[in-house]
Amino acid sequence: PAPAPGTPPDEREGSAEASGLEASGGPRALPPKPAVTADDARATAILAQYGFIPGERHTRASLERYSRYFRKKYFSRDGVPADVTVRDLEGEFWRLVERPDLGKEVEVIYGADIATLEVGSGFTAKDDDCLDAPDQRKYATSPWNVCNMPYNPSSCLKHVEATTGITVPWLYFGMTLSTFCWHVEDHHFYSVNYHHFGDPKVWYSIPAKYSARFEEVMRRRLPHLFAAQPDLLHSLVTILSPAVLKEEGIPVYRAEQHPRSYIITFPHAYHAGFNTGFNCAEAVNFAPVDWLPFGAVATEQYVRDKRYQSVAHDQLLATLCDAAETQPSFCPTVAKVMAERVQIEIERRDAALKRVSKTARMAGTDLAPDLFEKDCAVCQADLNWAGVRCECKPKKLYCLRCVRECACKPERSTLFFRHTAEELDAKCARLAELARRHEDAEAAARAAAPVTTVAEEWIACDACGKWRRVPASLVAALGEDQKWTCVSNPRPAFASCDAPEEKMRENETWDERAS
Repeated sequence: PAPAPGTPPDEREGSAEASGLEASGGPRALPPKPAVTADDARATAILAQYGFIPGERHTRASLERYSRYFRKKYFSRDGVPADVTVRDLEGEFWRLVERPDLGKEVEVIYGADIATLEVGSGFTAKDDDCLDAPDQRKYATSPWNVCNMPYNPSSCLKHVEATTGITVPWLYFGMTLSTFCWHVEDHHFYSVNYHHFGDPKVWYSIPAKYSARFEEVMRRRLPHLFAAQPDLLHSLVTILSPAVLKEEGIPVYRAEQHPRSYIITFPHAYHAGFNTGFNCAEAVNFAPVDWLPFGAVATEQYVRDKRYQSVAHDQLLATLCDAAETQPSFCPTVAKVMAERVQIEIERRDAALKRVSKTARMAGTDLAPDLFEKDCAVCQADLNWAGVRCECKPKKLYCLRCVRECACKPERSTLFFRHTAEELDAKCARLAELARRHEDAEAAARAAAPVTTVAEEWIACDACGKWRRVPASLVAALGEDQKWTCVSNPRPAFASCDAPEEKMRENETWDERAS
């Protein structure tokens, strides 16, 4: 039977939050807590409603002892601890999720979202002399150090101020059967998760192109939960089994993460998982320029849901326009996203001017305030490009979407803008020119590059029987009895048994293919 949520055969540290756990393993005093905001209180209430509550305070060592104790007691037969595999743990995890009718409740602890700013990162810091382990010094500047990944020269987030949980990593201490529910990253960023030590994590993920369908299935399958909490998916408290999702035609991919390995999640790709035992991982977000279109979509969703934006997308986009001057690889993507955003901006300004009679350029004065880092009072949208103020409530600002919220006459309202429509169009034209230059340079480089011929052979998939053309080195590396399937094909277009069989080239014979 599962142990009661009381004290295991080791001492615990009083009763505070599990996030008070210290990475170094020693007891520590929690810093004074900041004032609880309305959003904080609402989030806590949501978590408690669905079974996530602040737990007891642990050190690293005490949580590890509790996890071992829990696993030994839970997976036992006639009082004798049983050996269990990852697959055994996985089966039990989903049995508990899928069969609430059994009436079995299990309480576990997850030391999640622990700020590395407070307890330190598991990676070498740039200001660490590493006197006790000099060989670790080289990792301080490694691009695979998760502390550095948000600030990689190719990451859009290097232009964003340090934000805990986004550009500053969080630590996660898991125990047996603790879970992270279905979610996408803030602003649909990429994420990287590094497994420092301990037992494996099991991950499940869904391709981004199925995200809308996934959300529709969740709402349809769990209508009572979404009726009570419409933005439930933002709260990381919802779990639905891969078997159910596959029934709905949604592909779910699985991965096991072991120590000293990374998991990368892609923009707007839902993911979830659980821990098979005690472990420690560290995670952060990053954003190559190909994230930018996903960020634009996320911004509109945040506005629709009246959700706070931890990264001001319009402000970031304007910064990337300037960065494109020195980072040519940014230009094509930034040019496309900027052109789309400017078109929307001009349309919204035209619509807003039917309800606003005065305009003024932002100047940082009382009469023409700078709306840098200001948000809409209604939907929390970023007002970096433009915003509206009415004389009736001079401290209240509206975005161009929400200007209709004020019923006053147009002459009482003023639209403040950072750039005119003509200036925005000029920025788009400059970006388009930079993008053309970059694409021309790329084309010239490809034309000048030497042509490399890779020897190829044909091989038949042991699952579907279809023939595939692959590098000869891959075939040579296979043992005589080793099976090969399409999923191992290094050519993405044919890395699935669902892909059609490849056609032979002109003048290619079957004898050559069969060889």
